[in-house]
Amino acid sequence: MRTQKKKFSYALGLSWQRASLDGKVLSGIKDTVIGKSFTNLLPNANFVYSFTRYKRFTMNYMANTNQPTVSQLQPIPDISNPLAIREGNPDLDQEVTHRVQLNYSGINPFRNRNLFVFLNLMRTDNKIVNSDSLFSNGVRKTRPVNTDGVYNLTGDINLGLPARFLKGTFEVGTNLSYMQGRQFMNGDANNIKNYSIGPRVRAEMNPTEKLNISLSLGGNINFARYSLQPDFNTRFFLAGL
Repeated sequence: MRTQKKKFSYALGLSWQRASLDGKVLSGIKDTVIGKSFTNLLPNANFVYSFTRYKRFTMNYMANTNQPTVSQLQPIPDISNPLAIREGNPDLDQEVTHRVQLNYSGINPFRNRNLFVFLNLMRTDNKIVNSDSLFSNGVRKTRPVNTDGVYNLTGDINLGLPARFLKGTFEVGTNLSYMQGRQFMNGDANNIKNYSIGPRVRAEMNPTEKLNISLSLGGNINFARYSLQPDFNTRFFLAGL
C-alpha cells in the first residue's frame, strides 16, 4: 500500500515466507532425521518527508529471518577434537532481525553547504550464539542456543562548509557504532558490548585552476566490555592522516 502527498509519501507492505529444512545424520549406529519448518509474516515500511527541494528525511523498516543450519540442529556430538567437543541443538528456533534505517540529507547549493546524517539500528530476537561448558579435565563443550538482547547501532554524520580563505571546502564528521551481544559460559550469560567512534576532518583547496590540494585527519576510539571476563576489556585509539 502506497500513498503520495505533496510533502511526504509512505508505503506499507507484508510478505509471507515459509522455509523448510530436511536432513539426515549418518552416525554409523543409528541414523537421525532432522526436519524443521518456519512460517512468517514479515512487515516492511518506508516514509519520506521533503522539507524543501534540497532537504529530505527518509525512514525504512524491514524484517528478515535466518534459519539454523543442519550442523547446528544435529544432536550428535562431534568428538573429532576430544578437547573441543561440538554438539548441535535440535530445539533451536530461527533468528528474527528488525532493521530501522534513518537518513537525512540537507544541501544548500547556493552557499555550498551540506549535512548528511545516517543511522542504522538492528535488533535480533532468538539470536543463535554459542554456549560453552568448561570441565575440570580441560574439555570444552560448545552448543548453540537462542538468546535475545542482541543489538547493533551504526551511524555517520558529515557537515560540509565553504572555506573561502582556503578557496575550497571544509568538512567535519564522525562515524559511530554500538554492538551488544551475548554468549554463555557454564550457564552464565557473558554480555559483550563494543563501542566505537571515529571523528574526522577534511579540507580541500583549489588555489589555482590546475592545482587541487586535499588534507584529511581522522581517528577511531574503540571500547570492548565483557561482563564475565573483565580482564579481556580493551580500549584503544587509532589515528590516520
